[in-house]
Amino acid sequence: MTLPGKSEVPLWLIQPVMDPADPGWQDRAVWGEVVVAAGSPALGRLSAEKALIDPSWTHVGNESESRRAGLNDVTLYHVRQLPPARRGDFPVTTEAGSILLAYQLRPRQRI
Repeated sequence: MTLPGKSEVPLWLIQPVMDPADPGWQDRAVWGEVVVAAGSPALGRLSAEKALIDPSWTHVGNESESRRAGLNDVTLYHVRQLPPARRGDFPVTTEAGSILLAYQLRPRQRI
């Protein structure tokens, strides 16, 4: 039986491409792994980006006013379907857009 609003949605694994010390991260947090339920990898990126934006972000100086977490950037993160061996670690049914796992390798650099 499926609960209202929940279904068997594909799970996507988002992982960093670059070393956490690489200056390409700018001052963003580096997420070690993000597991998100979504209909496609692109929707997974969008859901994770929206959910993991730092709420304390403030615009200072000459940088972009973008509040991006970086999860949409293909030079920073790779997305692939969650391997079947790890699927049992997560609920069978979940709501699309749900973040099921997210941990940081490095917090954002600017406070």
